Amino acid sequence: MRNNLTELENQVQKLIELLERLDQENQHLRKQQSELKKGRAQLLTQRDEAKTQIDAVLSRLKNYEVLS
Repeated sequence: MRNNLTELENQVQKLIELLERLDQENQHLRKQQSELKKGRAQLLTQRDEAKTQIDAVLSRLKNYEVLS
């Protein structure tokens, strides 16, 4: 009976350790996901700014062609 109780205590302790490890991993993954979302938002902003600049350059080139 005492062996069963000790074994059960060991299993519970292992489960607690696993839970703590998974919790830490989950926190890390959530932080990483948040950073990736911020990075993606920055890239989308940069893309939109680049597109605006390219459109402006193309517009100036078209105007230049019309004037030539």
